[in-house]
Amino acid sequence: MNKASSLSLVSNAILYWNTLKIEKIVTSLRQQGEEIDDETLSHISLLPYKHVLPNGTYFIDDL
Repeated sequence: MNKASSLSLVSNAILYWNTLKIEKIVTSLRQQGEEIDDETLSHISLLPYKHVLPNGTYFIDDL
């Protein structure tokens, strides 16, 4: 149970970090004059990212 809770916490932290990064990118693009409406952003899902899987398995490439 502890392992599942820990993996859930890590998964949520990664999703939160990705959300902050997307917000920063969108803000930057809007400041550069790009038109990005909120309706379009509402269709973006963070779950398909290949390094975050709902079952708690993570694949992080070494750089």
